[in-house]
Amino acid sequence: MENTDIRILVVDDEDYMRDVVCKALETAELECDQAADGKSALEMMRRNPYNVIITDLRLPGLGGEALLEEAKALFPETIVIMMTGFGNIQSAVEMIHKGAYDYLPKPFQIDELLMRVEKGIGEQRLKTENRQLRGELHGRYQFSNLVGSSAPMQAIYNRIGLVAQKNSTVLIEGETGTGKELIAKAIHFNSPRKDQPLVSVNCGAIPANLLEDELFGHVKGAFTGALQHRIGCFEQANHGTLFLDEVSSMPMELQVKLLRVLQEREFQRVGGASTVKVDVRIVAATNGDLLAAVEKGDFREDLYYRLNVIPINVPPLRMRRDDIPLLVAHFVKKFCTEQKIPLKQVSGDALRQLSSYDWPGNVRQLENTVEMAVTLSGDRERLDIDDFPVASRRPKASAPVGEIDFPDAGVNFNNIVSNLEKKLILQSLEVARGNKKKAATLLQLKRTTFVEKLRRMGMDAPDAGADAGEMDELAQEA
Repeated sequence: MENTDIRILVVDDEDYMRDVVCKALETAELECDQAADGKSALEMMRRNPYNVIITDLRLPGLGGEALLEEAKALFPETIVIMMTGFGNIQSAVEMIHKGAYDYLPKPFQIDELLMRVEKGIGEQRLKTENRQLRGELHGRYQFSNLVGSSAPMQAIYNRIGLVAQKNSTVLIEGETGTGKELIAKAIHFNSPRKDQPLVSVNCGAIPANLLEDELFGHVKGAFTGALQHRIGCFEQANHGTLFLDEVSSMPMELQVKLLRVLQEREFQRVGGASTVKVDVRIVAATNGDLLAAVEKGDFREDLYYRLNVIPINVPPLRMRRDDIPLLVAHFVKKFCTEQKIPLKQVSGDALRQLSSYDWPGNVRQLENTVEMAVTLSGDRERLDIDDFPVASRRPKASAPVGEIDFPDAGVNFNNIVSNLEKKLILQSLEVARGNKKKAATLLQLKRTTFVEKLRRMGMDAPDAGADAGEMDELAQEA
């Protein structure tokens, strides 16, 4: 094992025992200090943190139990291994309940000592790496790090801030590539569950016959090939968050079981008879209109209302063009840093071209486009229009409002009206640069009606650009 910077303290009142243990550790290239009593050991611990402390249970003065308590108070992740005579094994077991990692009954084999030390150091490293990774993820997915200053993005920040601290189920709707998973992660890592697991499942990427096993796990012998128990995603996410992406593609028979979990917070593994209880927060996402799927009979209405407790509607990038320059700058910096090259600049002409493109693949497509431009631009310090060929393509012409292609099966009237309403509201906010009063005027709606529609869409952000006079008017309305 790699033993760089591993420090071990051996505490025993017998000189021979300390020397034998330290010699074995040093042979394994581990740095070892010695202390003959608990008081000396405590003074050494306060001066220098130790990865591992190997101590006799019975020590003159400050005993092994007290030393264990002091060690865990100073450095909770320190590995403490207790050495004890045969007659004191019960006491050593009690020390494990108080925080000791393991115990060794005297006399013991040196190989046994080294094995337990190696195992303890490995587990300590894993805990440290997990803690560092969670810290990095928390920093990466703080919602303040989501890029965008447009009115729709301000609404999303506001909604995340309100729901993150709660346990309510969240439904995120938006086109592919708009960043739904990023929002789900922002909710989790800003919640009280942030130190617990976040488990993601793409319901559309897993075959229907395997999805139940993925979600709920199975017991040994449940089916051919089930040679051992398997823990599903619900159990993996216990006390944390389960992100169900593309939930609209879930088979109808599984929707019934998901509904039961949401209602009862319990389920049965495939082939199992016992009930498993879980404490899981659900964040679901879909790139389609889930309500339209309900009306077509493809999605259970009762499950829809269980999922749609807190809605967050993520607008496509073409509906928040003001964010495109910010996103471009963010991605240029990201890829220049990753590739360890000087920061490149983007010309004004290129930014205007990028901002005028419709981006059918949304933020994900923009990110890939910027990565290609940074990578292929070589040593040039400036990115221009030619570096973004996709943005030079003419966008597809939108169908005129009211012009609809009718298939043989007909169309869903309510779904079309709902989608058109969303588009009109987003476009009016874009033209009004986030000012709700102006946007409502553009649609010839009362401001209160407009705000209520925003609230139902999960986009109730504060006004952008409202002056003092308008704020007085709004106060009078309230």
